[in-house]
Amino acid sequence: MKTALALIALLLAVACDRFDEAPPDLAPPAEDLVWPQPPEPARIRFLFAFREPEDLGFTRSIFGRLWSLIAGEDSREMVRPYAIAVDGGEVAIADPGARVVHLYDLQQREYGRIEKAGDDALASPVGIAFGDGRLYVADSVLARVFVFDRSGKLLQTIGDMKRPTGLAFDPATKRLYVADTLKHEIDVFDAGGTKLFSFGSRGVAAGEFNYPTHMSIWDSRLYVNDTMNFRIQSFALDGSPLSVFGSHGDGSGDLAQPKGVAADAAGHIYVADTLFNRVQIFDPSGALLLAFGGEGIGAGQFWLPAGVFIDESRVYVADSYNRRIQVFEYIGGV
Repeated sequence: MKTALALIALLLAVACDRFDEAPPDLAPPAEDLVWPQPPEPARIRFLFAFREPEDLGFTRSIFGRLWSLIAGEDSREMVRPYAIAVDGGEVAIADPGARVVHLYDLQQREYGRIEKAGDDALASPVGIAFGDGRLYVADSVLARVFVFDRSGKLLQTIGDMKRPTGLAFDPATKRLYVADTLKHEIDVFDAGGTKLFSFGSRGVAAGEFNYPTHMSIWDSRLYVNDTMNFRIQSFALDGSPLSVFGSHGDGSGDLAQPKGVAADAAGHIYVADTLFNRVQIFDPSGALLLAFGGEGIGAGQFWLPAGVFIDESRVYVADSYNRRIQVFEYIGGV
């Protein structure tokens, strides 16, 4: 009996150490971290980073910690976060490395995860979007988009795609936009999952694509990362081409391997570049305004960043190979 009690005490101590100690690379910087550097006026400020619920102050009972050690429960840490969506106090993170979708309720301080869609285990969740009270998840391997309610219950499956990746939902028309990367096209569905139309084909002209991936909607414009054409295209919501910018290169304003794309309230366009390990900010014409980040594991540094999502003034970046989400603030100005 004494031996068993001693073992439990030891496991509890290990559990407390494991869950209470913050990783070094999540520690806040000693002083305000902003871009550009002083004496220039700050435009972007680093706020915080997180890898698991405990980093945000979410708590798990001590018996829950103990059971996770004994039963070998999967870690709640991110493995390779790739896309992120935010709706009010709810945050959803597509993690193809862990084959799950992480769900954070920041108001209720609750964590959940989606591992299955009906009888199918998620294989490669890479696209995610909130819309009309639902959560949409694109699985590139299963070649389907799954529709869940906010609790993670499967409501619907949308198929007939080769490799769905990026998702964007328009709340005004209640339409879902899906980038089918291998078809080099964007598919548009209504709220019931009926396909309305598609646009795009493989090529280099305006309105054509070469492996499109991440997308976002802002001010009735759809921004598409035309990945292997190394450019960002914008469209009216009916699929009509509006503008294009970007070219392949390794200089400021060039794109090497663009991933996430999003726009802030001022219409500035943010593009995460995996090979540059930074986020570049452009004006609507494609002129470079500012870049932030850099290679590394510290606060404000990236290792293969992917998805970007902007919620009001907050900029969320999926820092994939640092296994974390970093959150920045758009202060204002250009």
